[in-house]
Amino acid sequence: MAGKRAAPRKRRGCLIPVALCVALLFWIPIELYLSNNVLRTENETLTDPRLPAAFDGFRILHLSDLHEKPFGKENADLINAARDAHPDIIAVTGDLIQSREGLPYAQNILTALGEIAPVYYVTGNHEWAADWDAPREGGEKLTPELRRIVKVAGAVWLDSSYQTLERGGDTLILAGLCDPNGPSDAPPADALRAKIAAAHPNAFTLLLAHRHDNEYDGFNVVLTGHAHGGVIRLPFTDGLIGPDREWFPKGASGVVTHGDTSVVVSRGLGDTYFPRFLNRPQVLVVTLRCSD
Repeated sequence: MAGKRAAPRKRRGCLIPVALCVALLFWIPIELYLSNNVLRTENETLTDPRLPAAFDGFRILHLSDLHEKPFGKENADLINAARDAHPDIIAVTGDLIQSREGLPYAQNILTALGEIAPVYYVTGNHEWAADWDAPREGGEKLTPELRRIVKVAGAVWLDSSYQTLERGGDTLILAGLCDPNGPSDAPPADALRAKIAAAHPNAFTLLLAHRHDNEYDGFNVVLTGHAHGGVIRLPFTDGLIGPDREWFPKGASGVVTHGDTSVVVSRGLGDTYFPRFLNRPQVLVVTLRCSD
């Protein structure tokens, strides 16, 4: 009798791994779809006592690495998420497009975003890769037309330049860095910082740049992308694959502090060389505070 009662328990025990396998077979494709198509708005608050008081609570919508990816018809999902964020400015930190075919995409999205808040844009490696490749393929360079589109859309092309933002009598310097894939005569970060310091000593500086792993000493806050959050975000890691195809990259997401500089790394939005997993496309809202 005891042996007959033990048999059902054994069969039930065998069903557990089968049920887990079936659950995984259902969950993995669902998570793949979500990680590559469904936006997630996330908030990051940076506190810096050097921030001018009038900019306390300043909200920046940070978008990076779209790679011409649409979210909803006419990018309606992304535009709605941007509107719901109620930003003071919108920062687009490179890899917006990667081909001439993406130019209409750039114009449409920048125009729509500009109706929400002022848009500031810097280039990434993909814009410049397409720019260099075009003549070899018998076409015209990409960036002159892209620069025109940015202007027509009412956005600001901020590569290797800066603007002064005024609020409540206080000043903040908003700077942008050209991607290293760009022209060889584009000033690096230290040269841009020195130029700003000469004209605006002791000013609080916010830099937009594409690459997360460059040196940005001397800037207060830097908004970057490029790493796609490590693409596959396994538990207890900062992603599995880095932008140079390295394993287990460091600083692929979140806030990385280098001395007095806070580098905010977006996980990005668009597709890359491998499907994203456990890594939803990130609409990042960065709020600056001068005190807790």
